[in-house]
Amino acid sequence: MLLFNKKISLLALFCAAFASATTLAEISWPETPAAQLAKQRLQAFNTGDAAKLQAFKTAHEPDMQLERELAFRQMTGGFEALRVTQDDAGQVTVIIREHDGDRVGSMTLQLDGNDSKRVKSVSLKPMAIVPADLMPTRLSEHDAQQRLQRKAQKLLAEDQFAGNLLVARGGDIRLQQHFGDARRDTAQKHTANTQFRLGSMYKMFTAIAVLQLVERGQLQLDAPLITYLSDYPNTTLAKHTTLRHLLTHTGGTGDIFTDEYQQQRLNTREHADYIRLFGQRASEFTPGSREAYSNYGYVLLGRVIERVSGQSYHRYVHDHIFKPAGMRATGAEPEEQVRTQLSVGYMHSEKGLVNNRDTLPWRGTAAGGGYSTTGDLQLFVQALLSGKLISAQTLAAATRSQTPSGLYGYGFQLGGEGTARHFGHVGGAEGMNGALRIYPATGDVVIALSNMGPPAAESLVEYYGNRMPLVTPVATKSQ
Repeated sequence: MLLFNKKISLLALFCAAFASATTLAEISWPETPAAQLAKQRLQAFNTGDAAKLQAFKTAHEPDMQLERELAFRQMTGGFEALRVTQDDAGQVTVIIREHDGDRVGSMTLQLDGNDSKRVKSVSLKPMAIVPADLMPTRLSEHDAQQRLQRKAQKLLAEDQFAGNLLVARGGDIRLQQHFGDARRDTAQKHTANTQFRLGSMYKMFTAIAVLQLVERGQLQLDAPLITYLSDYPNTTLAKHTTLRHLLTHTGGTGDIFTDEYQQQRLNTREHADYIRLFGQRASEFTPGSREAYSNYGYVLLGRVIERVSGQSYHRYVHDHIFKPAGMRATGAEPEEQVRTQLSVGYMHSEKGLVNNRDTLPWRGTAAGGGYSTTGDLQLFVQALLSGKLISAQTLAAATRSQTPSGLYGYGFQLGGEGTARHFGHVGGAEGMNGALRIYPATGDVVIALSNMGPPAAESLVEYYGNRMPLVTPVATKSQ
């Protein structure tokens, strides 16, 4: 597969942009076996035709997971090949752009060493820094916002987006708009007060909570997990995995959205329940040796916060993050206590758009879930940048690269360079997508929340971020 996961697309996490409309036919494909198979594979993938993908699978790639490829095709709309950057007899790397979007990544196809017509592996990864000639033209603030609104309206008309946008600069809200229905059955529209499920955006709150406890001397980033969870079932994992590993997705602790979880979804309610479910599981690799996105790692951080603070995770983040920031519309109530302001999530199915309720966990966790508004997230940003939540020194560490990819800090995803450098987080699953970007050099903040799945919101945040003016730095207002 092209690195697609039910809960999160790696390409959708951190990507940059491209402006022109290069197609498969317009680039020069080398005549090597690897390049030609890459071309054929992209062509089959882009059709979205199960029969054509199956034909490629049968002829060249037996390990292809057809259902995931088709789901990924639906989510991305396909890819355009922009440039071949590496090519030899056994491997090719191609820069690709998501169709009708800005996300850019690289696809590497490797051949089986014993058969030049058989694909050994295909991997996709985002580009932290995109070549300058592949970037869109920077616009004035007015023109960039006009383009953003037109893009949102287009996606709304295509049933690919519904939700809220907020753009701020220097603490001043410059654009705040609402699109589409919060509830389709009653035609209830989105408003400034609409709450949206955040998915993995909640990891920012978890990281801030951990860093607060570090600043108070109650936690140490390089202490092993067993220091705080002495009764953890797999003692080997607990002795060799540190809090730093968990914060940076380098602990090998794996995911939580497994078949085992699905069978017990509504009975898995607290962080301790997840540990009972997965606590015997071994590390997927030696902690610190690799980087692999891990929701379970953040569940473990949530349990650590509970043990050390003496509060539930949800009470802690309310008292120490939401309340100081003035965030009154953010939380993670159990789904049975859903509030009327909470937007209903919709996902595409053979029957059309359907409610995502049957896919939701009992409540959000430290790894993701919960809900907020664009306004509350802007308050979070201002509290974060003004030093209300953690010190400037700690924030600087949290928002610089702490991983081999260079794309993750402590609970924050990173991208861009120079005045275009940004940090924040995206979150997404069926019927929900959100994204927040903070540009520290310019004071810009871009937020989108949607009640439709990826890349409904994150594509709009990226679209504006790639076109907004990179003006002289401005001071961010404090609360």
